[in-house]
Amino acid sequence: MKLKKVLSSFMIFVCSLFLVTGCTEEKVEEKKEEVKAKCSIAECMKKIEATNTVEEINDIIGFESTTDAMIGSDSIWKFDSKNWISFKTSGNDNITIQATIDKENLKDDKIKLPSSSELQKDLNDGSFTYEELVQKVGGEGTLTSISKGSFSYTWVDKSGQKLGATFNRESGKCTVASYR
Repeated sequence: MKLKKVLSSFMIFVCSLFLVTGCTEEKVEEKKEEVKAKCSIAECMKKIEATNTVEEINDIIGFESTTDAMIGSDSIWKFDSKNWISFKTSGNDNITIQATIDKENLKDDKIKLPSSSELQKDLNDGSFTYEELVQKVGGEGTLTSISKGSFSYTWVDKSGQKLGATFNRESGKCTVASYR
């Protein structure tokens, strides 16, 4: 009799657990975000110029920009939840076109990033050009920001260490380099 009560209580508990947790045999389909772009985010950035309008960038990328209250009122092109291009304007019609790219997509086994002290020394000794940094790290960077006065590239090594460098358009020299 005692065993029957224990089994009965156990069955009620298990049934209650399924009801409370919502466990059913119903399958939930995951929604995959569909990329509608004409090019990858990195390829699109290579085609975009600091003088492009939102409409011209729409044509380059292949879909219309949107706005996102979390990011601000500027136009953005979302490739997926981790990758997008934003069009930011500031005083005097200064435009910056910036790509946010998941660093997992940028990892490169060939990239060997210099130490931060070595990079700082190079900056202090007259700086360096994009081409010189490419030689030093062993590979091309990914263009991640474009403006009238500068352009920025990002490198990610196999361990996920991320280096960003901004270059002045006029001199071609690096003005800022930072690790993240």
